[in-house]
Amino acid sequence: MAGQSIRRISVLTAAVAISAATAVGPTAGAQPAVRASGCPTVSIGRFLPSPVPALSWSENLAYDDHGDHGDLWVSRSLQNRVDRYDSSGRLTGSVPVASPGAVRLGPDHRMYVNSGDTTVNMVPGLPHTGAVLRFDPVAAHPSTQVFATGLGMPNGLGFDSAGRAYVADSNLGVLRLDRTGAIDQAWSARAPKNLAPSATINGTGMNGLAVIGNAVYVTMTESVTGRLLRIPIDDPAATSPAVDLTGPMPGVIDDLTPLSPSRVAVASTTGQLITANLDGTQVCSANIGVPLTSVAVTPGDPHVVVAGSETGDVLRLTLH
Repeated sequence: MAGQSIRRISVLTAAVAISAATAVGPTAGAQPAVRASGCPTVSIGRFLPSPVPALSWSENLAYDDHGDHGDLWVSRSLQNRVDRYDSSGRLTGSVPVASPGAVRLGPDHRMYVNSGDTTVNMVPGLPHTGAVLRFDPVAAHPSTQVFATGLGMPNGLGFDSAGRAYVADSNLGVLRLDRTGAIDQAWSARAPKNLAPSATINGTGMNGLAVIGNAVYVTMTESVTGRLLRIPIDDPAATSPAVDLTGPMPGVIDDLTPLSPSRVAVASTTGQLITANLDGTQVCSANIGVPLTSVAVTPGDPHVVVAGSETGDVLRLTLH
């Protein structure tokens, strides 16, 4: 979720939503999570210090495909900008974006970023002003173009192999956009909604999103079991639990990234890096010590991820 505690959904609202999710009946079972031996140890280093502690909250991050290693883009949600850093950690550019959420490399080699990732956009009755913007990552002074409009609180973002975009909208639910940026209303109507609890959707706040193979994987900000949802691209109504990341305890989960076609790394705002097999055969948790918001694999090295944090630091986490 973007912003400091004042920008989060209130604890009361979350508690009511989670209680409602539990009240609808037994929680649908995810694949059994096994916290087994063989979990990686994690070395923690700081890649980028926060320009202004806390105010430079690093909401999301992703690499472009420029050069051999790519440049790193970091959404600074409270400062309304997305910053570019080279492989040495030097700031090389910045793009103004209102309340930026997820930033992702698109199929056209441009960067796409959600705008409007603020809980103000959760207030009922307000117009849907959230958007997806795009820009040229190699431009000396990138400027944004509007790709999609009419969104609520766009948080997570990803693309499938056909070039379609998927948005985890914390207000409206999971949405699909065609290659022109138009909302695929038929697909989106069958996908999970926010504040629509069920035995499967045992939480609230569609948050992180990753497309892996033929499915979209989505986290919820607050969930009774820290649930990761699996949404089949061909049949979004057949959404099922993939794995419970924190069960039997509740979880406060943010963004995620694939480590492989069968394993993900997930950021927890309670300060853990969670790694999990998508079939639930292993879930591992490493205490990082600061609230994490997002993770991205370093190009060329799947054992090293960078992680955004609520402090504004970007950490380098090495999995051994």
